Amino acid sequence: MSNLPPVALLLGDESFLVDRELKAIEAASEITSPEDMNRQVFDAAESNVGEVVNSAKTLPFLGSRRLIIVKAVDKWSASQWDTLTAYLEKPNPSTTLVLIAEKIDKRRSYWKTLKKSAHIVECVKPSDSELTGWIRRISQEAGFEVGANVAQSLVLRVGPDLQLLYREILKLQAFAGDKGRVTVEDVEVLVGESRGTTVFVLCDALGMRQLGPSLKALRKLLELGEAPVKIVYMIARHFRILTKARYLKERGGRVNPGEAASSLGVPPFVARKAMDQAAKWSWDRLDRVVRELLHADYMLKSGGKEEVVEKLVIDLCT
Repeated sequence: MSNLPPVALLLGDESFLVDRELKAIEAASEITSPEDMNRQVFDAAESNVGEVVNSAKTLPFLGSRRLIIVKAVDKWSASQWDTLTAYLEKPNPSTTLVLIAEKIDKRRSYWKTLKKSAHIVECVKPSDSELTGWIRRISQEAGFEVGANVAQSLVLRVGPDLQLLYREILKLQAFAGDKGRVTVEDVEVLVGESRGTTVFVLCDALGMRQLGPSLKALRKLLELGEAPVKIVYMIARHFRILTKARYLKERGGRVNPGEAASSLGVPPFVARKAMDQAAKWSWDRLDRVVRELLHADYMLKSGGKEEVVEKLVIDLCT
């Protein structure tokens, strides 16, 4: 971000992307120290909008720019936004005002002002089908290339957590060196299996109705400290994908991986596996899966723990 805008809005609930954009703004402004007198941070839930505006209007002290960061601006009332809107229409050119919000009511009049006056960056987590593209783009920015199969392998081993994925991308960057690229084999050697990996292994084994591998993956997940409620959530998510895949198969005709991926909202390599697994599940059995998942959820909320998930896995495979 070479030319800093007077107002920036970081919009979305993916904290990793918000932090990444904020660091880029700080670096471009050359105001990176929390102690810098030209840097001020507000929490909108606790700060008066008038304080923010006064700070933004203040001229830099022994510097060329001020950086004002306001978190959780979605907590402000309409009247508070009215006060800020007057500033947004004529912002101080020597200040960069960074507004951070998980969501904004786009029906409000201040949204029109934001669109006109602010540099807006969407900080929304990529969908499952977009993750491999995100990995390839971030890797390219880091100075090395990864193929689609390498990105897919990374997702399988790490899971969808952007912070963890970025950490592994930096590790691969150091390994790539002058070669400028890495292979699937490099990923398998350098990237350890995580809870996310084991969840995918468990879900794939359940999708194939393989009891032994399912129980093995479940035990490993529990040993890694994964919460039973999170495991049940991921199993439920997987069976929602399989149910959609079953619908696709029954439409008739050949469904290519690209179409399946788009319909299921997952990467093509996941879509291929889902279509194969869906063939093993009748509609009657999928109806039972819903009841078994609801029962497991109820038992977990009633105080059950590991034994509830183990029974669910056994029931799903039989």
